[in-house]
Amino acid sequence: MNVSSRALRRASSPATWRGGAALKMLFSLFLAGGLAACSEPEAPLSRQQVYPVKLIALSDEGGGVIQRYPGVVEASERSNLSFRIGGELRTLSVQAGQDVEKGELIALLDDRDANSELNNARSSFNLAQATYKRMKYSVDKGAISRARFDEAKAEFQSAQAQFSRAQDQLSYTKLKAPYAGVIARVPVDNYQVVAAQETIAVLQQPGQIDVTFNMPERQVRGINRERAAAGRRGDEALAWVHFGSGKQRYPARYKEHDASASEGSLSYQVTLTLPEPQNITVLSGMSATVELDMQQLTGAVKGQWRVPMEAVVMRDSAPDQAVVWRYVPKVNDSASATDGGQSDDEQGTVEIIKVKVLQATGKGMVISGELSAGDRLVTAGASRMTAGERVRPWVKEAGL
Repeated sequence: MNVSSRALRRASSPATWRGGAALKMLFSLFLAGGLAACSEPEAPLSRQQVYPVKLIALSDEGGGVIQRYPGVVEASERSNLSFRIGGELRTLSVQAGQDVEKGELIALLDDRDANSELNNARSSFNLAQATYKRMKYSVDKGAISRARFDEAKAEFQSAQAQFSRAQDQLSYTKLKAPYAGVIARVPVDNYQVVAAQETIAVLQQPGQIDVTFNMPERQVRGINRERAAAGRRGDEALAWVHFGSGKQRYPARYKEHDASASEGSLSYQVTLTLPEPQNITVLSGMSATVELDMQQLTGAVKGQWRVPMEAVVMRDSAPDQAVVWRYVPKVNDSASATDGGQSDDEQGTVEIIKVKVLQATGKGMVISGELSAGDRLVTAGASRMTAGERVRPWVKEAGL
C-alpha cells in the first residue's frame, strides 16, 4: 500500500475527522493524486520510415547504347610465310615484334639433300648437253640419222628441266621477306621438322590494322546501310578500340561484316579498321575490346538507355509492363542533385516510369521511355518501391 492510501485512511478515521482540517487534508490528497496522473509520460509517436536506396544516373554519352565485344587484332596487309617444301629448320632468324626489310632472311632449311640433288642434276645436264652438241654436229654432216639426233635432243631438254628444278628446290630452302614489315608471330621453333606450306612466320605491313569480332544475328539485321557506309568513310565516329588492359581508346572505322554466319553459331564476323597506334606495339593475334555505338550504326532514335537489370521491374498488378523508379529530390535538395552530389541528409520520393525493354544482355537492359540524361533510377530495392515512397540515396561510407 502506498503513502497516499495510508494517509487517506487515517484522515477518514473518527479520531482524526474533526472539522475543516479533515476536509483540507482530503482535498490535498485528491489534488496530489490528480497531479501525479497528469505527469505520466505519453506514448512515443511512430516515426515515418525513410528507406535508403542505391541510385544510378543516366548518362547521355554515346546515347547510352554502347555495346562492347571481345576482338582480335589482324593486320590489314599480312602474309603467312611458309616454305614450298618440307624439311628440318636449320636457322630461324626472326622473332615476334622484329622489323625486317624486303629480302631479309627469315628462315633456312637443311639444304644437304637439295644440294645433292642439284649436283646430280648438274652432272646429268652437262653430259646431256655435250651429247646434244656432238649429235647436232654429226647430223649436219650426215654421220647419224635424224632419229638418233632427236633422241639426244629430248634427253638434253629433260636434263635441262631437271637441273632447273633442282636449282629451284635449293632456293626453296631459303625463306625471305617479300616486303618490309613487322614479324607478328612465329609459331615454330628452330630445328623443328616442318611440312610444305606450314606457317613459319606471320609478316604484317605497318600502317593499318584490322580488329575482328563476332556480332549476334539480331544486331546485324539492325545495321543501317547508309550508316555503315558513313562509318566506312569515317564521316561519323561509330566504334572505338581498347588494346589489352589500357584505358586509352582509339577511334576505328566500320569496314565490313560477313555475309554468312560463323560455323556453329548465329553470329557474324565484323571487321573494323584503324591506323596502327604509334605509342604502343600492336601485333596480329593480340586481344582487343571493341566499343560500338549501336544507336548510330542502326540509326535508332534517341532516348535509349542502358541500365542495370535490377533497375527494371514488373509489378504484380501489371506483369506485362516494365517500369523503373525515378528518384525525385526535395526542392531544397535539387541543387545538390543537379551537381551530382549527395549530402548526408538528402531525401526525396520516387515516381514510377513506364519503359519498353529493347534488348537484354549480360551487361544490363536497353530501355526507352520518358527519361532524360541526369535522371537517377533506383537499382537496389526497386521491386519494393511504391509511388511516393520516402527514400534517401545510399552513400558508400568511407573505408567500406
